[in-house]
Amino acid sequence: MYGTVGRMKVKPGKMQDVRDNMLDPQGASAKGFRGLHFLVADEGNEAVVAVIFEDKDSYTAMVHDPKTDENFGKLMTMLEGEPSWTDGEWHSSSPA
Repeated sequence: MYGTVGRMKVKPGKMQDVRDNMLDPQGASAKGFRGLHFLVADEGNEAVVAVIFEDKDSYTAMVHDPKTDENFGKLMTMLEGEPSWTDGEWHSSSPA
């Protein structure tokens, strides 16, 4: 699996809007999409998102989709600056 982790500083009063934007079910229809986790930090106006795709090709296709650019433009109006992104291969564990 492949994906990204994004860290973002949210404008005051916009956390719910950012959450709704990131958890929009329309994004779940992207080919290879496996899941998204959205974390609201206890302190400050910081949010962290983890996005998981089946493979790097599916993730790359989503990144270059014009709908992604449109959605990102909306997201940027709610943030204090550009998010930081770390892309890579996911490895995970879960309880037995």
